[in-house]
Amino acid sequence: MRLGMGCIWLWTAYVSWYVYPQAESLDLLRRSGFTQYTEQVLAASCLLDLAMGTASCLYARPLLWYAQFVLVAGYSLVIALFLPEYLFHPFGPITKNISVLACLAFLALAERR
Repeated sequence: MRLGMGCIWLWTAYVSWYVYPQAESLDLLRRSGFTQYTEQVLAASCLLDLAMGTASCLYARPLLWYAQFVLVAGYSLVIALFLPEYLFHPFGPITKNISVLACLAFLALAERR
């Protein structure tokens, strides 16, 4: 499960920076309320995703899973509020985060033991 979470974060960082059109990413960020320093916000979020993925693979600790839980919940809340069309998207990009949050909660509890 740790490696799975790591792969999600690493893949997200890669796709966000290299694959998905950056102009569209910047537009999504602007629509989400990030109207200044948008390029830096995109770069920082990609670096944060990269760091979370690397830490998931190399440094599994409850604090990491809690931090990821808060980050995923925060991302999901921002998207739900500012980009509500993703709540009803047939591929479920936001609703699938419920499963990710459950996995992170499980990892946080399992690592404590």
